[in-house]
Amino acid sequence: RAPHASSAPWPPEVAEKLARGERVALERQTRDRTKPRLSWQPGLPRVFREVELGWVAAALACFLAAFACGTTRWWRLLRVAGCASGFWDSLRLNFLGLFFNLVMPGLTGGDVVKMGAVALENPGKRLEAALSALVDRVLGLLVLVVLAAAVILASGDAGFDALRKPVLLLLAAMLAGALVYFAAPLRRALGWEKLCAHPKLGPKLRLLDGALLVYARHPLELAGCAVLSLANHCGVICGVALLGHAYGVRSDEVSLAQYFVIVPVASMVTALPIAPAGWGLGEAVYQYLFELIGASGALGVAVSVTFRLTQMLIGCAGGLFLLAPGARSRMRAARAAGVEGAVAAKGGARV
Repeated sequence: RAPHASSAPWPPEVAEKLARGERVALERQTRDRTKPRLSWQPGLPRVFREVELGWVAAALACFLAAFACGTTRWWRLLRVAGCASGFWDSLRLNFLGLFFNLVMPGLTGGDVVKMGAVALENPGKRLEAALSALVDRVLGLLVLVVLAAAVILASGDAGFDALRKPVLLLLAAMLAGALVYFAAPLRRALGWEKLCAHPKLGPKLRLLDGALLVYARHPLELAGCAVLSLANHCGVICGVALLGHAYGVRSDEVSLAQYFVIVPVASMVTALPIAPAGWGLGEAVYQYLFELIGASGALGVAVSVTFRLTQMLIGCAGGLFLLAPGARSRMRAARAAGVEGAVAAKGGARV
């Protein structure tokens, strides 16, 4: 029914759909009760039907570029650890990790498979190789949190007030943890050196400690890896923004700066082991964040679903590596090595 003469006109996109005789869903905005109004919320079937595939293809290209940056970062970390793995090995294992994370999720995650596989491929540096995957993940997460915090503080967007405190607290906790671990005076004050001298735990802790502290001796390499992490995250964020464009999300609804908060926060939440491959959880987070800034929650869900489908498509390439001769037996061994968390170190010691 047409609005009353004294009320505000329909939004242009709603008026066009009504003129064509199409159905629209309406919900009352309650955020500002002094100005009651109705906002148009498209249904999911209509959202997916009207997607522009050209923008989805452009987003996929961004995701592939981001994946290449992430692979290069891990390859550089492997080199710092003294492992002989080349870029092609890192690319292959990254594809396999993505495959087991998204295409075949289970109790053994893709990161565990990747750690086990890279350990088996570096028999002289098994511990260092496995821990490089962990350092790669932590470094990527740290840069992601720094990026989200910087954009929240710089933009001053009131829509993200609810996110400011938890993001800053997470950043402070991660920086404090890194400082405590790598600063020698703090390590001594907390008794870490005494713990490493323990007759039973000491040998294993010293192996772990030495494998991690090697990165602190290469600050320039770590800085380069941080830049690669930033490029990786920017590629993913720009790809998600292109997916939003594919679904008709205008820049005045969700700006690029807002995507630089939405995507990192959603990535942090979906990294929690709550749902298989983050399905369901990611869609709920995107819906919440889109609605938090006044955009359509249905469009947020559509963007999240399409993002996951494109990641699954990339992950399917990892399945091709399983077709190589002997690949399945190596993957079973990698799963076992990762689940046990007992990669062999120098002298046959296990941790």
